[in-house]
Amino acid sequence: MQELHARSGPPRRQLPDRLHVIGPGWHPVLLRLHERLLSLEPGYQLEDLKEKLGGVRIHVTATSAIALAEMRGVLTEAEKQSETICEFCGEPGRRRRRNDAPAGWIKTVCDDCYTRWSHHTILIINGEVRHRDQEDP
Repeated sequence: MQELHARSGPPRRQLPDRLHVIGPGWHPVLLRLHERLLSLEPGYQLEDLKEKLGGVRIHVTATSAIALAEMRGVLTEAEKQSETICEFCGEPGRRRRRNDAPAGWIKTVCDDCYTRWSHHTILIINGEVRHRDQEDP
């Protein structure tokens, strides 16, 4: 009975389990990060993954304080790298606001995706780029 109880806890979550919360352009960065994290701490737990201010933000826990300290460096590296890669397509990009407005949402985009994002013709839903029909209101 105890064995069944141990298995019924919350499922272990790691980066591949949560890729749907960010754009596909960043998926390769996060999959490489996942491999690096596994080499440092195979049982790491992903606590939070999100896009914020045009970059990815990642929070993990580890069973070892030493592993967690080593993981901080690779996490910071991946977060900084995301600010140079288009979240939509993975091409080189930069952090921008829609229509270069002085305020509003910041996203890291390449020039091509920036134009379409500014015109509201592309968006990210469940980790995939969706194209809006330009004829819709």
